[in-house]
Parts: sequence; structure tokens; C-alpha cells
Amino acid sequence: MSTDPIGVRRLAVEHLDRAAFEPFGAVIAPETADSPNLNRASNNLGYLWVQKELEFPGRAYMCSLRYYYRGNRCEFVQKHPASTITLITLGMHPAAFVAVPDVGGRPDIGAARAFLLTAGMGVVVNRGVWVRYAYPLGAYVDFAYVTQRVDPATANTTDDVVRVNLDSELGFVFDLEFAPPTGDGYQLGPSGALTAGPPHNPPGE
Repeated sequence: MSTDPIGVRRLAVEHLDRAAFEPFGAVIAPETADSPNLNRASNNLGYLWVQKELEFPGRAYMCSLRYYYRGNRCEFVQKHPASTITLITLGMHPAAFVAVPDVGGRPDIGAARAFLLTAGMGVVVNRGVWVRYAYPLGAYVDFAYVTQRVDPATANTTDDVVRVNLDSELGFVFDLEFAPPTGDGYQLGPSGALTAGPPHNPPGE
């Protein structure tokens, strides 16, 4: 057994928006009336946006999924070469997840990013993107989850999944950390704590 120390690579957790996530898949959340994804609007009383085709080599199932708090260290990533991954938050609890592009069948570690899924948002991850989910910020987080991997005997071994162990194979782990928000109106104090933000209108105003 190797006694070499495990390296730690810090990975800032980013706000999830469409432009930032586009290389990895699609964000599932309401859009605008002029969005190219708009499918139909019913007399302005309802809107439908089509954000991503789901792809599976077999029959897909609608599932519920719960993850309990697991710290902030990511020791492996995995991909589903033939399947999209759909995660939609249920309830009010947020969670972070890691997404890494594929280059030549391996994760492009230098291009890894982490995103925050907040209440009412979801993602569809493209086939072949390396991921690790989910890292609840609180005690747990619940998801609606679409998968074909329903056989417990094969779900984490041979059923359209490839895994790379960052710790034992590459000698490091990701450490997820929350970066300060960017953009106009945010101010940080001497300690790096957020002390002020842009104006917001409270609900109902």
C-alpha cells in the first residue's frame, strides 16, 4: 500500500446558470418568453420550455433520491457513456456537485467545476460527462432522479458506469469550497466575508 500523501485541490462552488453549465448539459428551470427553448405559451397563463432530450440505452425510470451530508471531499468521479443524468431538487435544501469534461475517455481534471443546486432547480448532464453528486450543505437533500440503472446488482458496476478514483489513481481529492459571488454590488470585508450586496426587492414588492 502506498504511503504517499494525498493531495488536495480546491474547487470553488459556483452559482448555477445556463451559460456556465452549457459545456456539461442543461439547466432545468423556468426561462423567459423570448427563450429559443420556448415550446408554447397558453394565452400567457402557462409556458413550456424544452431544455434537453433525455438519452438512455434502455428503459428509464422516474425515481426519488436522497443524499445525506457527506462533507466536502470528492474522492472519485464517474460517467455514464450512454445515459444522460437528470437531477431536480425537491424541497428547500441545496447541494453541490462536481462536473468534469471528458477528454480521450478520461476526466479533464484541469477543467473540473463545481456547481450549487438550489431549491427548485435541476440539471440534465450530457452523456459522458464525469460527475460526482451530491454534497448537501445541510443534513440531507432530496432529488427527483431519472435513470435506467435500477438493478442493484449492476447499478454501480457494469450498468453504463465508468469510475475513476481520484485518490488512489491520481493521488488527490477535490475539496469543495464556496467562493464569494461575483458581479457589481458585492463587497467583501478584510476577512473575505461578504458584507454587502446589490439591492434586492423583498417578495411582494
